[in-house]
Amino acid sequence: MGLVFLASFLAFLGPPASAPIPFTYFDNRMLIRCTIDGRQFTTIVDTGDPGMTITPETARTLGLRVRSNGAETGAGNRAVTSGATTLASLRIGPESFTNIATDVVDLGEIRRRFHFPHLDGIVGYSILQRFAVRVDVDSQTIVLERSAPVVPGGATQTAFTLVGTIPEIAAKVDGVATTVVIDTGDRSSLTLFGPFARANGFYDRYPSQRNIITGYGLGGPIYADVFRLPSVEVLGMRLTQVVTRASRQTGGAFTDTQQGGSIGTGILKRFNIVYDYPRHRMYSWPSKLFASPDRFVAPG
Repeated sequence: MGLVFLASFLAFLGPPASAPIPFTYFDNRMLIRCTIDGRQFTTIVDTGDPGMTITPETARTLGLRVRSNGAETGAGNRAVTSGATTLASLRIGPESFTNIATDVVDLGEIRRRFHFPHLDGIVGYSILQRFAVRVDVDSQTIVLERSAPVVPGGATQTAFTLVGTIPEIAAKVDGVATTVVIDTGDRSSLTLFGPFARANGFYDRYPSQRNIITGYGLGGPIYADVFRLPSVEVLGMRLTQVVTRASRQTGGAFTDTQQGGSIGTGILKRFNIVYDYPRHRMYSWPSKLFASPDRFVAPG
């Protein structure tokens, strides 16, 4: 009888919570430590990346065979050479994975321009898709949950679709209804894609720093106009005086014509968020950084 009662009690409690994974912000990117083939490395957690990525240096350290994989584009204007390999093992906090197909891409320019002490790779959709990914800004931890998440009663629920592998949600940019992608690899608060910015007159609407380098991504520097936007409605909240960049890129991801733009970590860290990939839902509630003033920090 005692064992039956204990089993019933544990079932009532639900599955045990996964152990939290500490993260740090560096240049508005979430950095975690993971173990690849038995060695420790530092990676970005990036909802905008389609898979698992390591650098050529990481591949050499691990003695991995890398085969050519053509080229890929990012936020920069140029395509970059890509390789491919397979990781025998990957461990992120308490979660373990085996035989992970992995891209090999040079992140050296990003590492140098932003002075990352370590930048060995990126954890993206191919790993995150399995979980409800809880990003707790208040405790600076990430939890990978395999069951349906439990969230605070006041949390806002936002449905998302996937643009390829990137979450896309509805938003209003200065009153203009559009959709935006959710990209934790974007260092800015809000990036307006070129076609949307031109169609809605954002380049000349507010005083701005014109056509300056606002960051570096795969493929080189990111040029944009930078200004303060009076209002952005996203994740159930209306945010004001949001530092915004309107892309001046001629190639790469920010020339997309389907979405209005990208919500980056400058906005996302104002919330604690659960990215529930299996159920295509986001749950958000204000973090301790919600009222922090927004500001533009030039790269370098």
